Amino acid sequence: MPTFRGGKREFTSTAKAAIILLTVTVLFYWKTLLTHQFSYLTGYEGVNQAYAWLNFLVRGIKAGSWPLWDSYVFSGRSFSGEMQTGAFYPLYLPLALFRWNDNGVLAPALYHIMYAGVHFLGAYLMFRLLRELDLSMFAGLVGGICFSLGGVLGRIPGWPHLLNSGIWLPLIFLFLLRAMRAALPGPRFLYAAACGLSLGMSILAGGLHFAIMQAIVTLTAVIFWVLVTKPDWKQAVLIIAVAAIVAFASGAVQLLPSIEYGGLALRGVGPAAFAASKRIPYHYMSDGLSAHGLIYFLIAFAYGGLAQGEAINPYFGVFPFLLAVIGIWKNWRHPWVRYLTGLAVAAFAYSLGFASILHGVLYVLAPYLWLAREADRFMYLADFALAVLAAYGAEALFCTADGAWEPLGKILKWVAVAAVAALALPALYAQLSTNLWVSLSLLLIVVSWLLFRHVVSGHTGTLTRALALALILFDLYAFDWSAIDRIEASATGRDEMRRLLSFGPATRFLKAQPGPFRVQMAMDSAPNIGDVFQIQTTGGAGVTVLKDYATIVGQTDLLNVRYVVKPAATPDAGAVYQDSTWKVYENPRAYPRGWIVHQVIVESSADVSGIDLHRTALLTTRLETPLYAAPDTAGEYVHFDQYETNRMDVKVHANGRGLLVLSEIYYPGWMATVNGHPARIWKVDGALRGVVIPAGNSHCTLRYRPASVYAGAWLSGATLGILWLAPAGLWLVRRRVTSRAYPDRP
Repeated sequence: MPTFRGGKREFTSTAKAAIILLTVTVLFYWKTLLTHQFSYLTGYEGVNQAYAWLNFLVRGIKAGSWPLWDSYVFSGRSFSGEMQTGAFYPLYLPLALFRWNDNGVLAPALYHIMYAGVHFLGAYLMFRLLRELDLSMFAGLVGGICFSLGGVLGRIPGWPHLLNSGIWLPLIFLFLLRAMRAALPGPRFLYAAACGLSLGMSILAGGLHFAIMQAIVTLTAVIFWVLVTKPDWKQAVLIIAVAAIVAFASGAVQLLPSIEYGGLALRGVGPAAFAASKRIPYHYMSDGLSAHGLIYFLIAFAYGGLAQGEAINPYFGVFPFLLAVIGIWKNWRHPWVRYLTGLAVAAFAYSLGFASILHGVLYVLAPYLWLAREADRFMYLADFALAVLAAYGAEALFCTADGAWEPLGKILKWVAVAAVAALALPALYAQLSTNLWVSLSLLLIVVSWLLFRHVVSGHTGTLTRALALALILFDLYAFDWSAIDRIEASATGRDEMRRLLSFGPATRFLKAQPGPFRVQMAMDSAPNIGDVFQIQTTGGAGVTVLKDYATIVGQTDLLNVRYVVKPAATPDAGAVYQDSTWKVYENPRAYPRGWIVHQVIVESSADVSGIDLHRTALLTTRLETPLYAAPDTAGEYVHFDQYETNRMDVKVHANGRGLLVLSEIYYPGWMATVNGHPARIWKVDGALRGVVIPAGNSHCTLRYRPASVYAGAWLSGATLGILWLAPAGLWLVRRRVTSRAYPDRP
C-alpha cells in the first residue's frame, strides 16, 4: 500500500507530533484514564448497546469463533447484520487480549482506554493530512486537536461506532489528494484504492451515517477538483470508480450481511417502526439544529444548551473558530480553502433539518442519505472543514510574516468590548443574571482577542504557541461534559453500569438452572444482561428488530421463556430467587426449546391463535414429504447435546416421521443436517425453525453459515490481498518496461 511521504526530518517531526498528541489526549481524558470516579458508561445506550456488544464480540473471539449469530438478545438475531455492532472492525481485536474483570465482564477501563486511543488516532490522522497540505507542524497540531477533541467527535462517548467511523475522514481526504495530484496512472490507481480502503474501514466500524458523509466529501471534492483544474475527465472517473469499488469490496464483509438483514428487519424511528431497507418518511426525519445553531460554535450553553436525547453539541471553541475565520480570510485563493468553506456552510445548512431547503432537496435526490436520519450529525463535516481551516489560520497567524490584520482587528476589538460589557452588567445590575457557562464563553472571547493582539504584535515564538494550544485545550475541555461522576450518577439513580452489574447474582442463579431457556426482563429500559452475562433473553438493546420476531414477541410461552425477572419491589409472591434488587419468577407454561409435531396446517398468515402448537405446526408452504401421525408420542424426546453461538447439535427420537420445531428464530444462513444429510429448514409458527426428521433416533445439526458473510469475507479478503500485492506488481511492470527501453541499465 502507499506510504506516507517524507524523509528523516519529516519522520522526526511526525514522531514529536505523535508524542505531543498522545500526551495531550491522556491529559484531556485524565478523569477516565487516571481515576475510577468518572466514566463514559453511565447512559443507557452506551452501556446496553456499545459496551454490551463489545462484551459479546470479545467473548466470541476469545472462544475461538467469530460471533455471527447472537442468541442472547431478541431470542436470537444476526449480530453481523446489525451494522452498528462493528462485528468486523479490526481495531476491536486488541480488546480480546485482556482478561475479564472481577465481575466476569470487559473492564470499563478498557473501554475508556479505547475511547481515548481512538481520539489520539483521529488527531494524528488529521495532523498527517495537514502536513500533506504543506502546513507546519504547529498548524498540524492545532488542526488535529480541534478535529478530534472538539465538535461532534469529542462528544459521542456512548456511540463508539460513530467515533471509530469518523476518525477516517482525514486519511480518506489525504489519499484522495494524492490520487488527484498523481502524474502517472499507476500511483493514481493506488492512492484512489487507498482512499477507498480508508472508507472501507469507516464502513467496518459500523457508523454508516458517517461513511455516507465521507462518501459525499469524496465525490464533491473530486467534482470541485475537476471544475478548478480541468484535468482529463477520465482521471476523475478513475479515481471515483476505484475508490467506490474498493470501499464497497473492503467493507463487503459488513455491507452484504447488513443489506440482507435490512430487508428482514424493522427500524425504530421515534414512536414508529419502518422496514429498515425502506426510505424513512420525511415526517420522521430528525428536525436538526435550531435556527440559532450557529451560536453553538462559540457558546456551548447558548439558549440553555441543546435538548436532551441524541443531539450532539457542535461546540468548536472560540479561538479555533477565530483561527478558521483567519484561515478563510488569508487563504481564500487556495482552492481547497474555498472547497472546505463551502463544505462547512453546506453541512451547517443541512444540519438545520426541516428549516433547510437543502435538507429537503437532498432527501429526495441523494440515494440512501435518509439513512443518516439525524440532521445535526452533519455538523461532523463542518467540524472537519473548520479544523483544516483553523490549521490554515494558525499558519497565517503564527508562521507567516503578514502585518495586515485590519479590519479583522477592529471587529474583534468591538466583539471583545461587547463581551466585557455582557460580563459586567450582571455585576452592576443584580436583576440581570448570566449562566456560568455563558460567562465562561464570554471570557474566552476576551482572552482570544488578547492572544490575537499579542500574536499580531510580533510574539509568535514557542511560548506563545504553547499558550495558544493551552487555550484551545482549556476551552474544549471546559465544555466537554462527557465524563460523568459515578458518585453523582449513582446517587441520582442514573448509573446504568451499576444497574447492569447488579444483575450479577441473579444471572449466576439463572446459569445454574438446566437449559436451554429464555428470560424475560419485565421492567422499563431493561439492561442487556444477554450480551454481557450470556443469558438468553427475549429483549435486548438495538435500533432494529426482525419483522418475523415482531409478530411473536408477545408469545413468551412459545419463545421458551421459563423465567421472568422483575424488580425486588414487585409485590408478586412465588419468586424462586430474590436479592436486594431483583426477583426471579418461574413460568411453568413455557414451551421447551424443541419439540416434535406430526401435524401441520398450511396458512398464508402467521396467526397461531386457537392452535395447539405443541401438537400442530403452522407453515406458509407445504412440506416436501408428508408427516406420519404417531399413534403414541410417549418416549419422544429432544435433547440438546451442544449449543453454541453459531451451532447447535440436537438428539431426537420420534415414533414416526415428524417435524422438529425449535424455538429458534428463522433466518437465512442457517443450514441443517439430519443424520449427516442436508435438510431444509422451514419457517414454522410465523418465525421459528422446523426440520423434518425420520422415525427413530436422529442427530440434527444446525450451523449458521450465512452466504452474505462468507461472500463478503471472500471479497474483502481478496481486495486486501490485491491491494497488498499491487505496489509490488506495479514495481515489476515498471522495471520490465525500463529494462526493455534501456537494456544496458543495471
